[in-house]
Amino acid sequence: MKNNTLSHTNPYLKEPVKARRNRVRGLASSTAIETGEPIAVIEEKLDRRPVGRFRVTLA
Repeated sequence: MKNNTLSHTNPYLKEPVKARRNRVRGLASSTAIETGEPIAVIEEKLDRRPVGRFRVTLA
């Protein structure tokens, strides 16, 4: 029996752009229910790419 990943078998996950959009929407709506913040605001925060990498130095 051949094992396929969920992203290869689920039709909603086959297209990476749509799959990411759906994950962001699901996470945003779940967070909005818990926090009371609008979904659009949370989606905007999730879609923002970090400008620079944070460097953490250990002592």
